[in-house]
Amino acid sequence: MRNTDGNSLKDVIGDFLDAKHIKGKLAEANIIAKWSELVGEMIAKNTSKIYIHNNNLFLYIDSAALRQELHYSKAKIISIVNTEVGFELIKDVMVK
Repeated sequence: MRNTDGNSLKDVIGDFLDAKHIKGKLAEANIIAKWSELVGEMIAKNTSKIYIHNNNLFLYIDSAALRQELHYSKAKIISIVNTEVGFELIKDVMVK
């Protein structure tokens, strides 16, 4: 569907979300909701808290061994999350 200006509805909604600074919050909610699908059940089960602040993904992991493993897998996690949302939302991962 196109409006008279030639912009698609998707573009208009995207522009609106950008203007209202909502796009990042919607992406964050999407990542949290799909966390087990993105990283697998074992990691999701051991994640006690997850949030995004200033383009950093904060993960609170219950298992020390898994925490260490995820520390080495930061680039992969960043890639998975950014691919899911379709833009560069995450620049770093903080595993705690």
